[in-house]
Amino acid sequence: MEFFSENSIPLQIKKIQLHDIGAVTGNNAFVILLPKEKGIDLAPIYQTILNSMLDESALITVGHPEILVEAQILLKASLRYQSWIAIRERNASTDIDSHRLENSHFGALIHSKYKNSLKHCETRLKYTICPFCGKTTKDYGGKKHTFHEFGTLISDVWKEISLDYSNEDDINKLLSYFALIFGLQEYSDLIVLDYRQTGTQVSIQPNLTRIWSDVTNAYGNNSLLIKGDCIEELKKIPDNSIDFIFADPPYNVNKKYVGYNDGKAIEDYFNWCDEWLLQLARVLKPHRTLAVLNIPLWSIRHFEYLKTILNYQNWIVWDGLSFPVRQIMPAHYSILCFTKGESRVLPKFAAAGGVNEIVNASKSFKSLKPLKAGYCLRESCINKRSKVDSSTREIDVSDIWWDIHRLKHNSRRVDHPCQLPPALMYRLISIFSDEGEIVLDCFNGAGTTTLCAQQLNRMYIGIEASDDYHAIAQKRHDEILNGLDPFRKEPRKVGAKNSRVPRMEKNTTGFTKKEIQLDVRNVALVLGHIPTKEEYKTAGKYPIDIVDRLFQSWSDACVATKTNGVTEYPKEATEQQRTLEFT
Repeated sequence: MEFFSENSIPLQIKKIQLHDIGAVTGNNAFVILLPKEKGIDLAPIYQTILNSMLDESALITVGHPEILVEAQILLKASLRYQSWIAIRERNASTDIDSHRLENSHFGALIHSKYKNSLKHCETRLKYTICPFCGKTTKDYGGKKHTFHEFGTLISDVWKEISLDYSNEDDINKLLSYFALIFGLQEYSDLIVLDYRQTGTQVSIQPNLTRIWSDVTNAYGNNSLLIKGDCIEELKKIPDNSIDFIFADPPYNVNKKYVGYNDGKAIEDYFNWCDEWLLQLARVLKPHRTLAVLNIPLWSIRHFEYLKTILNYQNWIVWDGLSFPVRQIMPAHYSILCFTKGESRVLPKFAAAGGVNEIVNASKSFKSLKPLKAGYCLRESCINKRSKVDSSTREIDVSDIWWDIHRLKHNSRRVDHPCQLPPALMYRLISIFSDEGEIVLDCFNGAGTTTLCAQQLNRMYIGIEASDDYHAIAQKRHDEILNGLDPFRKEPRKVGAKNSRVPRMEKNTTGFTKKEIQLDVRNVALVLGHIPTKEEYKTAGKYPIDIVDRLFQSWSDACVATKTNGVTEYPKEATEQQRTLEFT
């Protein structure tokens, strides 16, 4: 992977021992590399670093998920959490453990001493090239003119690289990325403390796993959609009766749900979460899996509670972005997996004859054979790759997922603000359950979990508090019985929206956004600066009322003035790549 930052002056990397930290001066970016194993007490190490951090300092903690959770617990009272970056790991493990997914990533947990947003350089990731068709891995469609010629701004999932956490060359490469990203005058140096060596172990809070009964209570053989409060309805389900549980709760970020307040006081939010998590743990069968989806910071808090009642299994990183970003933004969703007691052999390892794939799923998607990083999702390329499909896929699914994207088009949405892509549930259900077993979702919404369970021949229980969403889910289950695909593409008028930005009206002006943006760019070239709205009224060729109808703001209309745009074939692509035909 190649990073680029126009204004960065990379920090000098200084590797020191903890006893030398007293000689460090200035506002630095500190990096601490943690070991994989558990053991020593991190608290005094962090306290020494904290004593050396000045008001404009930042701290980057690098390690594996379970240990980073402990780091956040130690640091949350002293520093501001800024980001969790997931980094794909090479040679993550040598032994296959059939009780959990392979750990194929480590992370960088970023904090700052200052309370405002993180100070760092605008850093870009060079466009990656599909090794099959020679085009960029993202298909930018009609928006190519709005993207930077070098690459997209980095997100918090670095799947394009693969680093060996024990390899010095790889770690030095990672440190050079951090030196570039933090290459601002606010920081003096990149100060590195390395604790990866054997014998230096991290102290993990003891697992206080609750003792649960091994007696399994059958719930029954009927699939159910239940309308009601999740906690009250869960209390009616017998102990030890569910084979796989998935929870995608409201994130408490002020989404506009029907019948639910998504803006609770944070203490009230987590007290509520602990209530339903306890109920989910109670109804889960011994040796089965509970999977909880959330943003990384909230997942850390869920982890802290769940480890007192269940056993940790996996931290799955889901890169849910389906488009290149024009600003640094999170792509990382966490799926925490915990089991009641020791996990059974995962059904994905035990399934006879493999997994039945859904007929109407995307051609690029397979539940247990993810697409390798670096291949594009253009339908033309996917069709040509079909004869060599096995060589373009990973041997097995691990704990970092980049081949499943959020729904982009309203034609695949129903009237719910936060719909999950069915591929996510196909994969989770295929990994953690067998045919005929019971799948539970206590925040079933418009029914994605239970619909996928029905399609995969599982029984299901879906609990939903909203009358509206419950009715949508019931209608979609009826569609399956009538031979329809509930996830089919169909013209729909959708009112619910995942973003706080108002939905624009359908374009009936006869003009495209692209032609207006390119005209604004031409005006900027003539004037020598980005035009104001008033200047464009005089110099531009399109009526300003049309501009106002098509764009949320004037800055959206000006986006093409800040870049030369990108082509599907980057400048580095060879003429052979540009003309290659595959048979």
